[in-house]
Amino acid sequence: MSFSFSAIPANLISQSLRQFLNGHFDSIYPTQTDNQVHQIQSELQSFWNTRERDLLHEVLVKQHQGVKLTPNQEFNIHALRNKNALTVTTGQQIHPFLGPAFVWAKVTSTILKSKELSSKLGVPVVPVFWMATEDHDFEEISSVPFLGKQYHWNVSHGGPVGNLDTEGVATIFEQMKIDFQHDEKVLDFLSQFEGIYGKGISLTEASRQLVQKLFGETGLLIVDPNEAIWKKHTQDIWLRELGEQPFEALSVQANKLKELGLKAPITPRQTSMFYYGNELRLRIDKKNDAFQTSGGEFSWDTEQLKEEIASFPERFSANALLRPAYQQRILPNLMYIGGPAECLYWLQVPDLIRVHKGVVPLLQLRVLMHLSAPSIEKKLLNFPWDKCDWFDTEDSLLERLMENEFGNLSLTQQIPKLKEQFESIWESLYQLKHPKLKEIKKEHQGVLKSLQNTHDDFLKDGFDTHIAPKVKQLKALKSSAFNEKSPLERNLFWMEWDFKLGGFPEITNWPDGYLWLVSK
Repeated sequence: MSFSFSAIPANLISQSLRQFLNGHFDSIYPTQTDNQVHQIQSELQSFWNTRERDLLHEVLVKQHQGVKLTPNQEFNIHALRNKNALTVTTGQQIHPFLGPAFVWAKVTSTILKSKELSSKLGVPVVPVFWMATEDHDFEEISSVPFLGKQYHWNVSHGGPVGNLDTEGVATIFEQMKIDFQHDEKVLDFLSQFEGIYGKGISLTEASRQLVQKLFGETGLLIVDPNEAIWKKHTQDIWLRELGEQPFEALSVQANKLKELGLKAPITPRQTSMFYYGNELRLRIDKKNDAFQTSGGEFSWDTEQLKEEIASFPERFSANALLRPAYQQRILPNLMYIGGPAECLYWLQVPDLIRVHKGVVPLLQLRVLMHLSAPSIEKKLLNFPWDKCDWFDTEDSLLERLMENEFGNLSLTQQIPKLKEQFESIWESLYQLKHPKLKEIKKEHQGVLKSLQNTHDDFLKDGFDTHIAPKVKQLKALKSSAFNEKSPLERNLFWMEWDFKLGGFPEITNWPDGYLWLVSK
């Protein structure tokens, strides 16, 4: 296995995110300057008093009772009682067998960033993995691809995924062992999952055990936000969501984004809460001065809902926009590490976090990564550009290939030149008031269209020429390994690449950018 770093390929992140990373949106979100880092550090240390830290310590001890803590974890749990200690957090909806490969990149980015900040600031900075146990989109986690096979977890459920019994995942695990019963290498790899999933074990418990197994030695702490103690402690958030101020904060920020030419990724709602009822997680909608769940299962007037929150705060949870505000109230977060989509919707929430009495953290894009194989690397040698360039569009790469092969004879170059010549001729004929200008112009346009069609057809298959195999190979690589709309880090899973790589590399100094991994 080998690995290397590069700049982030241009087409892998949006122009909006690139502008944010370059500090162009400092008017709407804190920028990572030294002054801003120290300001946020100071705000967090002012807010996080002894009471807040004692509660955090209590919950972390409680939630980690089911795992054998490593020395680094024990140190970090107790370090968070220190008035100066901070956290760096990333989160992800929990998934059987960890999920897509990028989850490893998220967690590793968080661990390394916490070390960097701790050294820079001279205070404990603890890495935290936020298990999004309250998400309820089961479809997102129901499929598990592994070595060319697709496994499906079938269960009827509309509640938080963390509560799911993993008996079905254990069934998938047993089927994998049957499918690969003659491959000792695969069976040895699968043995690490033995006993993690099974009847009576929730997805939350299983995910904690797996993340602990993979990252516990680093000191990573694993947090479940679906915690009654925290919900009670932050019930002012749920109560404040019944008024207008949170929605107004989101609306004002959406307008700020619009002024910068950005579209808010998530449409704000009058209230950003969900309610647990009938074993389901139900969205709460505000209608005039009353509230009801989206399907009409439960309804309250304002006073009734206040009473429900006061009596049962654990029945309420945050949507994607409210989650950062909740997170900033239960963790002393200096920074959040997010993926490309996450970073953009975090731009919507700084005012909402402040409304709910939290401190806005810094925002860092996780390291992106590409997972390759020697066979792919060999094919890349047939083409004249860097690996980063492969995430350009297929049309652009095909045109560059033609220019490289044919130079000035490439239709890509010749058609625009011919069009310029025709336009010059049309202008001359216009000046001469030529009676057949329209007919000549139409004939020329027909020639241009015919040449363009020939050019486009050639790009599709290369016709029957020496270039045809390269065209076919380029298209195959673009549709699989280098598909910028669906990168491998999203559609291939951690467990498959961990197996193929023989274990992900241990990286001690992780620069911002793009990680290239090549299997053995």
